[in-house]
Amino acid sequence: MSAIAFEVQVLRLGEKQEIYKLQELISNTSIEKLTDTLTSRLPRKDCIFWNYLLLGFDPNNFESREKRFACVRSFLEKLRSVELSYKQSYDLITRLCQDLPTFSTNELGEIVDHCLHDMRIGDAKCVGWKDLLPQTLTVLAVKPRLTMNDIAMTGQEYRDATMRRIFTMRWAAPVLTPLAGMFKEMQLSNEERLTVLNKFAGALQEQTPMELPALCFQLFSMCSSAGQLIIPLLALEKYFHRYYYKRLFADMCNNSSDLDSIDSYSEKELREAEETILFHLNCCTMYTLSEQQLSIMFRNFLHMPEFILTPFMMSAILSMTAANREPDSARLSRSILLPFLRSVIKNNEEERALAKYSVWCRVTLQRKQVDSEQVFQVLIDQNKDGKDMITPGLINLAFVLLKAKQSPTLNALAMTFLSKFIRRRFIFGQGIIDRIAEWMLVDQEQHQFSECLALLSMADTYTMSECGKTIKSVMSHFLWLPGQQSMRMMNFILPLLKLSNSLRDALIEVLRRAINSSDVHTRLMAVYGFCMILKQLNFSNSARQTQGASGYCTQQSISGCSLMTQSTLSNSRNRKYRNFDMLTLEIIGMLRSCFGQSLDIRCTLYENLQRAVELNAKLVPHVLQFVDWHFRSFFDTSPSLEGGDDLDSEFNVRFSLLVEAKDDQHMELQLHDNLGCLVQFVANCLAIFERAPAGYDTREMKRLLNLCIQRIVANRLPLEDNSSSATHLKCVLLQQQMNLIEGLISHLLLSSKQSNDNIRHILPLFKQHQKLTLVLQSMASGAKKLQKRGKLGDTNNTTIANLTVNGVKVQRINMRPDNIWDIAILEKLLHLLHDDNVPFADAEHTTQLRSNVELVRYVLDVTTQKVEQVRLEPDYKQLAYSKRMLKHLTDVTKLIYERCIRRLPELWRNFDFATAVSAANCFFNCLRTANETYQRRFSDFVKGFDMATINKTKETHYIIQDVIDEFMQEDASEQNAEEALSKQSNGIQIPLCLLQSLEILYDHIDYEQRAATESYTWLLQFCRTYELPSGELGIVHRLLFTQRQKTHAAAVFDSVAKQLGRVLGTVCEGTEADDDGDVDETSGGLFLKTISQATAETCLQYLYAALRKQIEDVDYFIVKANNLNYKCNIVPESDRDYWRGNLDSLDRSICTQLIQISQTLQSLTSVCIPLGASIDGLMRLLIQHYNCLSNLTKHCLACCANHTISIKSTKIEFLISVVGRPLPTNVYKLIVYVEANVLDEQASTKRNPQADKAKVLRETRLIPKVILSIEQFNKHIIVLSQKTKDRLANYLHFGTVRDFRFKTADLKAAIERTLSHSNEIQVLDSNLDEQVEDEPDDKEQEVQESDENDSNAEIMEDEEAADEGDGAEDQEKAEDVPPPKSQRRRRVLSNDVEESQPKRRRGRPAKK
Repeated sequence: MSAIAFEVQVLRLGEKQEIYKLQELISNTSIEKLTDTLTSRLPRKDCIFWNYLLLGFDPNNFESREKRFACVRSFLEKLRSVELSYKQSYDLITRLCQDLPTFSTNELGEIVDHCLHDMRIGDAKCVGWKDLLPQTLTVLAVKPRLTMNDIAMTGQEYRDATMRRIFTMRWAAPVLTPLAGMFKEMQLSNEERLTVLNKFAGALQEQTPMELPALCFQLFSMCSSAGQLIIPLLALEKYFHRYYYKRLFADMCNNSSDLDSIDSYSEKELREAEETILFHLNCCTMYTLSEQQLSIMFRNFLHMPEFILTPFMMSAILSMTAANREPDSARLSRSILLPFLRSVIKNNEEERALAKYSVWCRVTLQRKQVDSEQVFQVLIDQNKDGKDMITPGLINLAFVLLKAKQSPTLNALAMTFLSKFIRRRFIFGQGIIDRIAEWMLVDQEQHQFSECLALLSMADTYTMSECGKTIKSVMSHFLWLPGQQSMRMMNFILPLLKLSNSLRDALIEVLRRAINSSDVHTRLMAVYGFCMILKQLNFSNSARQTQGASGYCTQQSISGCSLMTQSTLSNSRNRKYRNFDMLTLEIIGMLRSCFGQSLDIRCTLYENLQRAVELNAKLVPHVLQFVDWHFRSFFDTSPSLEGGDDLDSEFNVRFSLLVEAKDDQHMELQLHDNLGCLVQFVANCLAIFERAPAGYDTREMKRLLNLCIQRIVANRLPLEDNSSSATHLKCVLLQQQMNLIEGLISHLLLSSKQSNDNIRHILPLFKQHQKLTLVLQSMASGAKKLQKRGKLGDTNNTTIANLTVNGVKVQRINMRPDNIWDIAILEKLLHLLHDDNVPFADAEHTTQLRSNVELVRYVLDVTTQKVEQVRLEPDYKQLAYSKRMLKHLTDVTKLIYERCIRRLPELWRNFDFATAVSAANCFFNCLRTANETYQRRFSDFVKGFDMATINKTKETHYIIQDVIDEFMQEDASEQNAEEALSKQSNGIQIPLCLLQSLEILYDHIDYEQRAATESYTWLLQFCRTYELPSGELGIVHRLLFTQRQKTHAAAVFDSVAKQLGRVLGTVCEGTEADDDGDVDETSGGLFLKTISQATAETCLQYLYAALRKQIEDVDYFIVKANNLNYKCNIVPESDRDYWRGNLDSLDRSICTQLIQISQTLQSLTSVCIPLGASIDGLMRLLIQHYNCLSNLTKHCLACCANHTISIKSTKIEFLISVVGRPLPTNVYKLIVYVEANVLDEQASTKRNPQADKAKVLRETRLIPKVILSIEQFNKHIIVLSQKTKDRLANYLHFGTVRDFRFKTADLKAAIERTLSHSNEIQVLDSNLDEQVEDEPDDKEQEVQESDENDSNAEIMEDEEAADEGDGAEDQEKAEDVPPPKSQRRRRVLSNDVEESQPKRRRGRPAKK
């Protein structure tokens, strides 16, 4: 029979289900014919013949089974040479797997070997083994007993051995995906699964981007837990960093070195592969792993931002969040992974700060810190190009960062991201703005939402202007929100008014209702809002869209204008600026009601309207017309046409319109206005009007101001004097008059030119100002003396309690009125007083002003106050974003620096010492305000006033250092100590302010700059050279410690602690003498002359702060080491040695730092530290240190479980030898010192038991916690010693029993005395017995009662157990012979303390 006929007959019998005939046919056919027919039929696309052929083999017949296996062997061999589709191959093998249970053990073993051989070959076209091998091993695994290669074993043992063979063989790269699919179908144990994933993680690095998605899908499907999922994720992160992100970040930083290299794979291939992998990751983990399980696993990487904050790893985590999978229904609070990412980002920012602060931290971090903004920029760029898989998660992550409380760094990062993201993907802008606006209204205590909206409004105004519905909804809440909160929210609306007339009109309607509100804060908000609208107005955006009763050009809006103005407006319909004029007059008409309201509203109107006029000069004619009649109402004078302008003309200031008293005793005062603020506001408007004098007649206003100046200069204006009795009304009037003079000085400055002589009136006005100041001070001192002498009486005291100003009760009138000058006026004054060339004044008049010491000092003091107020201004003023304020601050600082600080020695020698103090204080406040308000732009601020780069001179901090050196040298060279500079009034403030200024400047000097090292060198030389005249200058130690840690890694705090011991004394005798040589200058330590009795306590506090920060850093790195230990257990074998080496290096660095800290603490605990805050700080430091040591010990225990730590190489043994015995010994001695000195034994006053008890409890409350932390550390060391089989416990100092203590020295002396006089004691005892027998019972009872009372009045000392055997011997002797009465101290304690102390009865007194 031919092969074709045989094939046809098999098919025919199979279709008819004639199995017996089919079996008979096959049994009569030779093996060669069966195999030839099978090989010829195999390339066809159906497996019908293969199915009927397998049905034709009789499993009960040996010969038939032999033929079947021969066909199977031929079938498997043919699969290697014939190219079949995957479906056909899968169908053929699936059919074969149905008959596998009928195969013999040897046949199954041969099939397994064949599969392993094909697997080893690694042909991607022949992968049938991936479906056959799992089924074969499953059949073999259930067999109870089998023999393979003459070795008897169970089926499970054979299966495990086969899996080990697969694990150890080399996996070819072309078959990795089929291999992963095979493992996915197999029932693997957790250990086997981890082994497979680790091997795939190592082999994955050689795959192409096109092969990665399929392989990753198989690996993700294989993972059943979060601990398994992290293995392929880490491998993928390494892959994409190697082939894509490393080059990308180098290009972003302009650090790409190989510009001509050809990448292995294209960017498009890698991006597409990454996006597909993220899709598979999301699908595979959606129903198998929850966020809680993932967060538990990722928690082990919380302190490793360098592994989490990568574009791929962040994308992978975001793709698995509920906020990304269900952006519409999932609430932000439900997500667990997003707060995890926030914590990682926060830790990364802290690491960046640590790297700037400490050399040790920079070396220990081992890698460069992640730039979070750079990572977010990459994610935004990828999202723009179509990578939308993580868009919802990315936006929600930004929301989580924005909602972080008390985290300005995270908030700023979120704001920057959202501004860039909306600019790229503006389609998401409206939804983002709606969400932020909702949170802004709900959580009003958090200001970052309004700040974010303000930033978005300036960065992407057009997108914000499209959110009209949301913005109008926010406006509607202004009527019931607190005033300052509404003003803060208003800042993001104001930039939109230039683009959207509808938003402007809606805001005007809201403010119209607010200005008529009954709440004063709401009215203040309305005034602020109207002024901000005026500031934004221009000719092109002033058309109103609303027409009606509230529209423009109505009687309601312009009724306050004069008839001439209304006529002009009615005839100006064809004017080009008509809309601008109409809207301006409408708003000003609504502001007119402010002139009849309280003082706060008027001052707010003057301040904000002046700001609007400065930024929008087109408002000046309308504003001058608006304020003209109100300004004239305060002056009583004849019109300019009727009377002359000489001194005899009628002129008076109506102070009664400013202040009035509601009662006869002047206890109910009503303040209506501040004329000084009004004059300054008018002066600014007039100065701006003079640039383009058109639109209004200002001659009358100028005449009134000039008349007022002339009358005050000529002393013809009636002002308050010290002749009458002091009243509250008089004090308030004096303040008003002083503010008026200040406003007039502002007018003179703003109107001064070289062509006029306005400057000559400033000095006479200032003298009048000083005269009023002296009157006010004399009134204040007189009132204080009356109150001190009790001359006011009870009635007057009650009236003082009833003093009210504007209806608000106050304790007393402020006798130090605030100056009304703003920073712009002060800048002009400083130019006038210090600059060489003044463009608005001539040299003749400026010389007179500069020679007046009081004026120069007063201007500097006022500048200091105003600069300090800048950093205290409320948030709604947005001064942090004000370029104008930064420019004024820079100019003021430049003037003071160039004209005062650089010439400070000449200033205090030749001009005035108090003025030099004021200049130094003002310069420090300028730096502090710039640092706190404009921290991000502080370097630009310094470049603005320091011209060292341009002039090629010394930089600012070098100049300040020279000035400090000159001050200290001159102070030390003074022969008479009382005439030294530091002994003068506030003399110590000059070096103190300059040192504080240096601290701010040093903080902005990068550690890589040469100036950082030179600053430390100067500080060290300063501390070694000068003795500080005051304890306030101890701040230099804080600077020294900070710069030391920033620039040097060697330990120096130990020598500082030893020098403190020389100054304060030591607890143990002989310690001071032994340590004298350790702090000498030649020994390499720090010998600081600045450490003295006056500065010792401040130096201690700064040393505590430095050590506390070091311990906190070590604690952070211990947690980081725990995370790195976890990673060492999951990385592939090829990378494990590298990461274990990093872990050992990290452990060594931690131990080295702890050794230095322990040595410093050992020296500190031997110092006689003053009780109180200093000793409490040391106790807390010891507790923190031992807790840190316990954490390190726990880390070592965790590493020992995985055999990943070496006790010798990581210096852990050396650390325990340092901290185990010497430090606790000193701690226990320190405790004895504290207990012995809690109560003052030399006090002559009578003891107060309750006060003594409270003092003892207060001073010793931390001692039990210190002992507990030591014992906890000892416990962990003992466990570690048992784990590692090292004798670490031998280094420990075991605790002392703290119940009571014998004084061993006194005890030895008593024993020696007792032994030397033993015979005498026996004689005394016998005489005592005879006397006791002769005495009556009542005397015996009295003696016993007196003994008991004496016993109750005495307490026994706490026991101090010795470390060696001497202490034990002393204790045994103490049990036999009690100490004599003369060796015990008596203390009076409270009942509670007495009950807690053990009591001992004495014997009968012996009579000599």
